[in-house]
Amino acid sequence: MSSLNFNSEHPPFEKTIQLYGDRAGGQGIFEFAGFADLKKVKVVLLKGNTESLEQPADWRRLLRLITLAQRLKKPVVLWNLSLIRIATTQHHAFLTLGTAIQNAKIHLLKLSQPIITVFDGNYNWNDIILKELGWADGCVIVKPDKEKLTALSKLKSQNLKIVCEQADIPQQLLNLLQEASTISSTELIANRLESFHLPTESQP
Repeated sequence: MSSLNFNSEHPPFEKTIQLYGDRAGGQGIFEFAGFADLKKVKVVLLKGNTESLEQPADWRRLLRLITLAQRLKKPVVLWNLSLIRIATTQHHAFLTLGTAIQNAKIHLLKLSQPIITVFDGNYNWNDIILKELGWADGCVIVKPDKEKLTALSKLKSQNLKIVCEQADIPQQLLNLLQEASTISSTELIANRLESFHLPTESQP
């Protein structure tokens, strides 16, 4: 993968290197996708928006970065990415997209490094909050709707960090990365296989 954007500003990360490169064409739509440093902890970061993961190029870029994280043994941080919602609704849209989604799904499940999801105050929860939480090795969320908190209790408390302000995200993210790093890759994968539900196969 090639880099066209070195050390761009993507708070709270102090240093970032955005990565591109897709022989099939298209870079995908992300606010950021590449390497990032948070207090000397190096991660592979994908930060999304409302248009992310709607095209095959998005999923191919996600897959390339997951593969890179596996090779370099770096944890993955997925920020404001509605993986389950998009995979469920788009999987059968057309063959190219469905294949890209399935490939990314398989590699996510088998990634031996920790996967942490983050949903900040800019994320539009609507009715998908519960579908997006629980499958990853840890999650940080900012101010979910109060009525959702009871349902969130189904998740293991040590894997879920609920914060009130954006500024609280970095420390909780670091805590989750540290906690997940103590879990064996075999256990990480087993936990994902048990809880990661992308109900694409059951869709008509």
